[in-house]
Amino acid sequence: MRTRITSAVLFTAAVLSLAACSEDDKTEAGTTSAASVAATAASAPPAPSAAATTAAAAGGASDKTVCEETGKAGEAMKASLLAATKDGDFAPAEAKKMLEEFAAGVTAAAGSGAGEIATNAKELAGIAAKTAAAADPMTALEDPAFEKSATELAAACKTAGVKINL
Repeated sequence: MRTRITSAVLFTAAVLSLAACSEDDKTEAGTTSAASVAATAASAPPAPSAAATTAAAAGGASDKTVCEETGKAGEAMKASLLAATKDGDFAPAEAKKMLEEFAAGVTAAAGSGAGEIATNAKELAGIAAKTAAAADPMTALEDPAFEKSATELAAACKTAGVKINL
């Protein structure tokens, strides 16, 4: 029980610190507040944009589109986490749902692309789906493969000219 609580606290702290970093970027860009993003994400699951869906249907999304849509899926996951932890409780079922939605968004963004970025995105989505399917997603989140894959994808996207914060 203590490990589960510790995992939840560490996961929450990590995501909140990432959200704080990305919130600085949003504030500078003049976009909406974290509260409105959390409310929007809590009310509806993230859906791939028309650009990602169209590009995927055409045989593969551009690197820029994959990165942008993956970034949106990451932001939606962070917003869901913030909304889910607002009352202090964070159930494994909520972690499972967040990870499944993230994996679906990233998979849709990558489409059938075969480039480095699409391949990295598919790998990250696979790790997220595997983590969501674990008996205890909170414990499975401690696997460093998720962070490593997210870091590699963020670096590849930065090279493509898109900054994402996963």
